[in-house]
Amino acid sequence: MTRPGATFAAISVKHKLLALFGCILAGFLLVFTVDHLETRLTERTLELERLAVSAKIAVLGMRRQEKNYFLRHDSASLAAVRQEKQAAVRDVETIRGLDPAHAASCDAALRLLRDYLTSFEAMTGNPDATGVDAPAALFLDRSLDLEHLERADPALAGGLARLRLLEKRWLVSGTGLPLQGLETAVDDLTAKARDNGPAGEAATTALARYREALAVYAGRLEQVASTTTAFVAAARALEPMTEALERHYETRRRDIVRESALIGWSIQGAVLILVGLAAWAVFRSVAIPLAAIGEHARRVARGEASDLNPTAFSGEFHALAEDIGRMETHLLATILDLARKEREAAEEARHAREACRRAEDLGRVKANFLSLVSHELKTPLTSMVGFAQVMRKRLERGRPLPQAVAGRPELEAELARFRENLDIMLGEGRRLAQMIDNVLELSSLEAGETPLAMEAVRAAEVVERAVSPFAGAIAEKGLQYVSEIPADLPPLRCDRERLVYVLRHLFSNAVKFTESGHIACRVTREGPMAVISVEDSGPGIPPEKREAVFEKFLQLGDNLTGKMPGLGIGLAAARAVVEYHGGSIRISGEPGKGSTVSVTVPLAEAA
Repeated sequence: MTRPGATFAAISVKHKLLALFGCILAGFLLVFTVDHLETRLTERTLELERLAVSAKIAVLGMRRQEKNYFLRHDSASLAAVRQEKQAAVRDVETIRGLDPAHAASCDAALRLLRDYLTSFEAMTGNPDATGVDAPAALFLDRSLDLEHLERADPALAGGLARLRLLEKRWLVSGTGLPLQGLETAVDDLTAKARDNGPAGEAATTALARYREALAVYAGRLEQVASTTTAFVAAARALEPMTEALERHYETRRRDIVRESALIGWSIQGAVLILVGLAAWAVFRSVAIPLAAIGEHARRVARGEASDLNPTAFSGEFHALAEDIGRMETHLLATILDLARKEREAAEEARHAREACRRAEDLGRVKANFLSLVSHELKTPLTSMVGFAQVMRKRLERGRPLPQAVAGRPELEAELARFRENLDIMLGEGRRLAQMIDNVLELSSLEAGETPLAMEAVRAAEVVERAVSPFAGAIAEKGLQYVSEIPADLPPLRCDRERLVYVLRHLFSNAVKFTESGHIACRVTREGPMAVISVEDSGPGIPPEKREAVFEKFLQLGDNLTGKMPGLGIGLAAARAVVEYHGGSIRISGEPGKGSTVSVTVPLAEAA
């Protein structure tokens, strides 16, 4: 036989969570249903309570209009009594329709209202009669005459006020004792009026007539004593009956609120208990397998043997344990493969380090060789250029050799060729000396042995010094030179000689590759930097080769003229100088429309 606990453990976590959610949802629905029913019952009870209060108010209004009638005996008060009675009957009948369970009390109230109005109408008789034979009308007229008497004889005001008070008490109670007090007060007031002599004759007559009407009206009331008794009984029972209706529905409303609150708290408590039990069961069914899997993961992380048994788990955790087992197998194979690749990569790295070391050694050998050769070549080259300059100066002075060959055409032609060869020797010597200087400058920059003499320098001064050696070549090619330097540009912070060195390389390339058009130098400001741009209208540089031109010993040349003279290290040295200044160098333009090389140099005020 399967145990319930085992059956619950076999349920998947998904279904357990769904059951937990179902318990919570059912609890919310039950609480909502109870609240909805309580609201409806409370609203209905409040409506019944309102109707009971309205009936009570109508009965009170009816009794108030009844007293008004007894005081005034007018048809308006009687009509008001009937109107209030109809309102009370309407409210009680509405209560009876809404609450059939309370029909007996409603029927009793309706009977009392009917008996009240019947006895009241029987007691009042015909309220519209105005003749002197009508006792009520006659009594009312004689009572009004007493009010005129009070204005005629102010000495009787106190006695007349007491008389009116006793009259109201008798009319309200309808018993004999107040009537006796009223008659005694009339007799006393009559005696007082007689004592006034002739001035009190009118008062004595009015009081006698009032006493006569009072006796007639009191006799009529005795005739309808049985009707009055029924009226009084109905009137006394009406108010307790309506108050009982009001208390009944008020009590019912409170009971509904209390019972619904008790039911709601009971449902919530039961739901909380069920949710707590379900949550604890879900927690145990999730936490225990997770703890076992976590402990297994920690053992695997420590490198211990894997002992995860998927059959010890159920539901989703069984599938998870199987996936973890497959993952461990795959992970082990991956680790072994990575270890093999790591050994291979280590071997390749060792070979790469050896190759890099050999390349660095070759680079140092090459740099040392170039530096050594450059230094060794510079001394004899300087001597050769110096001797060639001396020879050319002697020829330019005009003696003695020019005088010796004067008049001998073949010797003059030979002397001209000699001068031309000297010029070629000087030009090539200077070009070779420049190349040697470039090699030495680049070697010095790469070795970090070139300190910069930073100072504030005007941009116009640097540009003028850089372009001056090429003024003749620019004029010889017929190129237009343009210089645009703002007058308010702050000084540059740079090494004057090395910045001139950089710009001369740029002007040299611009003149070398430009056959027609213009060469321009423009200086602008970009934040804390100054941008010096050398623009030409030459063939331009393709975008894919703009970075390659800064490599050492690389020349683009010209497709038509072939390789240009030089070693291809000028731009590499210029880039190294600019970067030493904290700036940058870039190339822009379109192929076939010229190129622009821009150099950024910090401003002195920014530094």
